[in-house]
Amino acid sequence: MAADSADNRGITGTVVEAVADETDVSPTDISPQLYDTVDPDALDSLVRSRTGNGLRVRFRYHGCTVVVDGTGRVTASRRESTGALAEHVPDDG
Repeated sequence: MAADSADNRGITGTVVEAVADETDVSPTDISPQLYDTVDPDALDSLVRSRTGNGLRVRFRYHGCTVVVDGTGRVTASRRESTGALAEHVPDDG
């Protein structure tokens, strides 16, 4: 499923959706809350200010390794490798 990180959810909403998809859990049932793991405002601001492929933020959340890049692409994987099991990319429409 593609998700646009520029919509009303911002990049943090895209992170929650990617993790929910990867763990087969409703986004509302994920615990802990994302803000208990990373600063959502700082993550949104960082991604907005660094468009392109130069940015790469990686962190653990709800049993997943989450990677966010400057294009708004979010990957969430339960595997320790960099291979992504769930990937969300910005959608033009």
